[in-house]
Amino acid sequence: MRFSKTELNVLWRAALGERHVSEVASALKKDVSQVYRVLKNLEKKGFATLKQGLITPSEQTHVNILLQELSRRPNIIDNLSGCGIRLFIAILEPKSISQIIKETGIKRSTVFQKLKQAGRNSFILLSDKTYALNWKIWPEIKEFFIALKKYEETADARVPPGAVIYFKNEREIVFSTQVECDAALTGYSAYERFGIKLLTVDYTYCLPQKNLTKQEVFLHSLYRAEKEGDARDFILIALFYLKHKSELIGIHHSIIDNINKVLEGEKVKGYPGLTEIAERADVYDIKI
Repeated sequence: MRFSKTELNVLWRAALGERHVSEVASALKKDVSQVYRVLKNLEKKGFATLKQGLITPSEQTHVNILLQELSRRPNIIDNLSGCGIRLFIAILEPKSISQIIKETGIKRSTVFQKLKQAGRNSFILLSDKTYALNWKIWPEIKEFFIALKKYEETADARVPPGAVIYFKNEREIVFSTQVECDAALTGYSAYERFGIKLLTVDYTYCLPQKNLTKQEVFLHSLYRAEKEGDARDFILIALFYLKHKSELIGIHHSIIDNINKVLEGEKVKGYPGLTEIAERADVYDIKI
């Protein structure tokens, strides 16, 4: 999730008890129309609602924690704005610069800029070339990031109620649901397009609607298997991987590494054995 400084400042003023749009606009020296636009964005993100000129913050746990921190320490706005929240959620566990970039997709120069900025108020700690949040000084912020991460993993306005989310960012979301949606079938639900016909108990979708490549469909099934960790899913992934291996070489994932170990005869905890994969491969005339 990404916030502008103005969005965070509006939340800060709301945290101080200023609930009238005109009051917030005056405190921030902004036009009322600009504050209205900001509040529409905050409403889309699930942080506040606006009715008859009054701001009502969400009662979600992560929102309450953030408002408490903003009321006490508004200097965190610089840290959290832009890509800050995405970066700091990534270092809930200590990570190196390269690991942060790989997980978040944030540019190296921006990562260094945000970390340098965060260092000014002891927001982070550097130890053994890895970065982590400074929990001793900022314990409530840790709780905010944990609560927000949990919320983002289970809720999103783009998907129907009850959907299970496997991957999401600002541009794309991959999920499963029992109901048909106006979205692109992907993962196991799209394997039939590539020669592996399956009967699935639900639908796996991707938004926005688009023509997905073989590589994207496979990657989306990896997202699902990573979250669910079902041996049956690993068999399906192994079949797709074996059938289209030459076209999937550029995709790297621990699940693929483990499947390759199984295919070489090793036993991997939680994964099906070679015999089980071979039996299913015969059904689809796939050679191992």
